[in-house]
Amino acid sequence: MIIMIPAYKPDHSLVALCTELADEAQSRGACIELLVIDDGSGAEFAPIFDRVRNTARTPVTVLKLPENRGKGGALRAGFEWVQLHHPGQSVVTADADGQHLPADILTVGAATESYKLVGTSAIVLGVRTLDDQKTKGQKVPLRSRIGNTATIGFFALATGRKIADTQTGLRGFTPDVLDWVISVPGNRYEYEFSTLLRVTRTDIVLDQVPIVKVYEPGNPTSHFRPVRDSLRIYAPLFIFLAASFAGFITDTLALLFLVSCGLNIIAAVVGARIFSASINFAINRWAMHDGGKRPSTRSSVVRYSVLALMLLALNAGLLEALTWAGIHLLVAKILVELTLIPVSFAVQKRWVFSAASSVQAKPKKLTQQPEHQRIKVSVYPL
Repeated sequence: MIIMIPAYKPDHSLVALCTELADEAQSRGACIELLVIDDGSGAEFAPIFDRVRNTARTPVTVLKLPENRGKGGALRAGFEWVQLHHPGQSVVTADADGQHLPADILTVGAATESYKLVGTSAIVLGVRTLDDQKTKGQKVPLRSRIGNTATIGFFALATGRKIADTQTGLRGFTPDVLDWVISVPGNRYEYEFSTLLRVTRTDIVLDQVPIVKVYEPGNPTSHFRPVRDSLRIYAPLFIFLAASFAGFITDTLALLFLVSCGLNIIAAVVGARIFSASINFAINRWAMHDGGKRPSTRSSVVRYSVLALMLLALNAGLLEALTWAGIHLLVAKILVELTLIPVSFAVQKRWVFSAASSVQAKPKKLTQQPEHQRIKVSVYPL
């Protein structure tokens, strides 16, 4: 089993992590090899990587990348290295900042190996749901709480599945999914989130193993850029909201134009809605596509039309109900739109523009239950 740790400008916690991993593996009788990826950290960090290579009491390879590729690029380079030098080995990825306990890393590794042994393609997530007894009462940083909550909600909206920790970097991969994982686009933090979004459209088992929550005060070694990397992660949602706003503006302008041309109000409303819907369809068909073969235009048009009619009926019904209840028309309109926007996004992402048939991975079916599933946290549809 290969434990892969991408690192960019690490501190000495990387050395401690590798040493403790080797000790934990020895105490468990586990056979591991460490692959540490120097993601273009620079010459000043070479002594830390030298210490990693010379200190850990287990085979260690330091893969040096000539320039910083971002976390996604570093992980992809590591997967390719494993396929070239250790084909058939499971891979467990862990963060370099020491926020994953060695015992938890090996537990995720054992779960991954159990899937490998029964011939099942799987990705195993170490989800941070257990309190650290040594630091009980220590609060999770606000930035992490907000990020976790937002991505869990977005993931559920986009896929219909609930995952306890979408931001975890502790993940196990059986050997037969590596080709598929390498094919996922993205070079930075969005790569890991994109992997989760895409795997829900495959037959690959997505499992969750509870691990301890460990947060360093201030998270000093994190290179996550809150604004830029969040924009990358939430790009599909932001584009969808922008497209919805553009559709609203287009619909309004087209309505005014058609009325000024002498059309009656009903004809103008229908014409404006068809025009704005066409623009919205084109934008969302591009925005919702995250790789693989696109669904046919005809199929998407039919589904989009069904959704549009459904939303139109809901819009009219809710407006009628709210105004009947005495709510001002403008306030009712805003409430209805805010309610239907997430519904529209979820249906378009999961159904209208879904490309489930484009999945290349062809995993084997589960033939027996791995032992670790007794502690499995289920992935289930909402």
